Amino acid sequence: MAGRAVRIRDNHRKWLTAHFFLLAAGLTAAFLVNRFVTPDVFWAHWVALGWGAVFAVHLGVFARATLATMGGRRSE
Repeated sequence: MAGRAVRIRDNHRKWLTAHFFLLAAGLTAAFLVNRFVTPDVFWAHWVALGWGAVFAVHLGVFARATLATMGGRRSE
């Protein structure tokens, strides 16, 4: 039976994966809108920068939480 820390880590991993796919779809949409609706002004890179920063924070929180739950004593 999985421990509480493992369940929390797995849940967080699922949210991180969903966030990544949302990021990929959103950035694709932003670049397509930028290319076909406003091709004279390049603004999609600012969306990518902001969303990438938020994703990096999420990734950092996940990495810290994952490392905090690893390496403990195992009861067998």
